[in-house]
Amino acid sequence: MFFNLLRLIINPTAALTAIHNKHGDFVQASFFNKKLLFVSKPEHFEEIFSQEARGLVSRDALYEAKKPMFGDGLFNSKVDTWTNQRRLMQPLFTKQAIGAWQDIMLEEANSTVSRLKNSNSSEINISREMKEVIQKILIRVMFGRLKSERGDEQLMNAIDTIVKGLFPHLVTETLGKGKLKQLFVLQNRRMELAIRHFAGYVDAEINRNPSESVNQSLLSMLIQRQGRTGYAMPKELLKDEAVTLFLAGQDTSVNTLIWFFYLLGKHEAIHQRITDEIQQYAAESLSLENIEMLSYTKAALYETLRLYPQAIALSRDATDNISVGGENIGKNTTVIMSVFATHRDGRLWQRPQAFYPEHFLDGAATERHKNAFLPFGGGIHNCIGRHFAELEMMMTIVAILRNFTIKTNVNIKPGLSITYKPERDVMVSITPIY
Repeated sequence: MFFNLLRLIINPTAALTAIHNKHGDFVQASFFNKKLLFVSKPEHFEEIFSQEARGLVSRDALYEAKKPMFGDGLFNSKVDTWTNQRRLMQPLFTKQAIGAWQDIMLEEANSTVSRLKNSNSSEINISREMKEVIQKILIRVMFGRLKSERGDEQLMNAIDTIVKGLFPHLVTETLGKGKLKQLFVLQNRRMELAIRHFAGYVDAEINRNPSESVNQSLLSMLIQRQGRTGYAMPKELLKDEAVTLFLAGQDTSVNTLIWFFYLLGKHEAIHQRITDEIQQYAAESLSLENIEMLSYTKAALYETLRLYPQAIALSRDATDNISVGGENIGKNTTVIMSVFATHRDGRLWQRPQAFYPEHFLDGAATERHKNAFLPFGGGIHNCIGRHFAELEMMMTIVAILRNFTIKTNVNIKPGLSITYKPERDVMVSITPIY
């Protein structure tokens, strides 16, 4: 058990799989005198989320570890701040509200298609292309301007550094209360510098006075918005939320799209079925409404998120004695919800290791527990940007597959990161559809 706990730092998916394969759905352990509980049953997740809503379980144990990156943004803030911020921001991210950004998403997706057509190359770096399109969307949505300045490239490099350093930073805090931090001294230093650069960039954007922006950037909306109680977002929290939204919004969407096209390039029959579905509506302009008609394409996107969940585990701490699965769990126990293991559990999924979009078709999803699939987290702290992310990914997927067929022969493994990203850039071949 000690080996697998240590392996969480360098190969978390293999460690989580080994822990649950060997010890079951409910595994208690200790590491550096830290009490741990690993769970992978959806029913256990539901109990934990329920007790979190009642204040018996909290994510605050990592507050100080996450604060240098996220401050008091939604990903990290405590009860009162989180409640005020969530209530203020939630209306901007409903399924209907995010339609305000669909033209930006479509323009950038079509711009990517045009660039690929003009490149006259049969092989492309899909990792680089997906990063480019999502970054452009986020910069336009967040800041109301085009991605063009040299500072933007430096920003993206800073984000990459933060993402790479964040995972070992948080895992060492979770397992050893920071005692393992010395293993990553140089990486931590690079991450600190990147955080400083990133925060400075966002601060400069805020100081451009987006409240006067005629293009209604997300920043300007957040500045102008007031809640029903008269609550308005303080400037310091605005910066924290901008950092959080940008970090979370970029890496998760980029990685999911890379994995999607990687899987599609290796599964010709699934690719053809998606292409056929998309071509049925080729005469329709892309929008929030008609994207919903592409049920098989969305099922394939969800299947990508099942196989490659961007958060492979969720961590909470018991702030009081609680009960999970009929067992008493002591106060201060860290509870790790093994999302990756759940997503590949053969009792929940017909073909757990395969790329099988049918897992999300013909009512199959309604037959499973609602917490069997948690690509955007769960409970009160579920991801506020879910609908935004789904729409930008679907827009990008449909725009590309209306015009190209994708193939790849490479084999890619996941790399170590806070998100479940490929170990290296993915190269694919593209063939225009005439």
